Amino acid sequence: MKKIGILSMLALAAFIAAAELKNDTAFTLQDVPKEIVVQRRAGEPLRFSVEENVTTGYKWEAEWNTNECTLVMDHRRRAPAEKKRLAGAPGFLDVTVTSKIYTPARVELRYRRPWEKDVEPAKTLKVLVYTVGEAKSPLYPKTSVNRLLKEECAKRGITLTDWHLHIRGGMTPEMALQRERDSGIKSSAMENHGREWEIYDNRQLQAFAARSRAVNPAMPVGIQVNDRDWFKQIDAETRAKFDYILADTMIMGTLPSGRANRLWMVKEIPDPDKWMEAYFAHTMQILDEPISIYANATYIPVPIIEQYDRLWTDARMRAVIAKCVEKGIAIEIQAESPYPRPKFLKLAKEMGAKFSFGTNNFDPGPKDLSRWLEAITWLDLGPNDIWTPACLKK
Repeated sequence: MKKIGILSMLALAAFIAAAELKNDTAFTLQDVPKEIVVQRRAGEPLRFSVEENVTTGYKWEAEWNTNECTLVMDHRRRAPAEKKRLAGAPGFLDVTVTSKIYTPARVELRYRRPWEKDVEPAKTLKVLVYTVGEAKSPLYPKTSVNRLLKEECAKRGITLTDWHLHIRGGMTPEMALQRERDSGIKSSAMENHGREWEIYDNRQLQAFAARSRAVNPAMPVGIQVNDRDWFKQIDAETRAKFDYILADTMIMGTLPSGRANRLWMVKEIPDPDKWMEAYFAHTMQILDEPISIYANATYIPVPIIEQYDRLWTDARMRAVIAKCVEKGIAIEIQAESPYPRPKFLKLAKEMGAKFSFGTNNFDPGPKDLSRWLEAITWLDLGPNDIWTPACLKK
């Protein structure tokens, strides 16, 4: 018998396609549903356990779609008394998220022998996680930073737009419009596109664009593209409905399982120099795509973060910036992000690059805009340094 206990969570009955679970629901291995939807209350940890009944080396492994949580998976043997009571169940798995989690989040559990990475798992289970409780306000607080940012932009004649505003985690186009009217910072509406994301086909993209424009026809609508053949998958009619295309370099290649290789989940890089050569080529390839905004510029995975200055040489930075200038691609300055670093930003300003601003939100909650203020003053930005899409130049 396979048993999945969802602790401190309830099933979302509204999602008919997913299984509705009660605490301590029991399944055979064959009866584990392909997908479940659960909800947690704000501030509560996310925990669940899986009892195992196969003794031939099978184990559960997991992959999250967010870089903001740490997943601890603990396989444990049962005590002798428990083994007698549950014949054939050699142990159980505890899964715990040990840091903050932005929702909605998706985790995919795969049940297979750890050494058989190229073999289809015996079972997979997708868990969609939502948060219930008090909704976050989308409005920016009246802090000194936000006041100074508003004053600095007015003095310089700069109009700010948040071009990296995801409609996810409870954020809606209505909330984006509410934030714009309250803060004076213009909002956009953007969704992720890709095979492993919620929106992939042209019909879904067109529906998203129509939904956003129905709220505010003047609000720019964009796409963040995650597959490198996106420009072949999105047809001309659909692309014409969007004002900008945003991309970053944080997904490179595929894993043996066939899933996209998310660089924020990489645990080790044995040869940093060889990896950097491939990553630089990957970056230049993306900048040759018909994108509008380059986000998370010069990102480096955690295992080699200490080698950032050595790996991101002046020659590499200049080549990236020159490509952005040539193609008219904006370099994003992202709230609460260390990328790109000051040296890159200063060089970009000297080489005539244009800049955009974004928050890269995970929910409706506002982010700290200190980095926007620092970049504007430190780089001495003016209206001619700020990127504007063609749709707003008419």
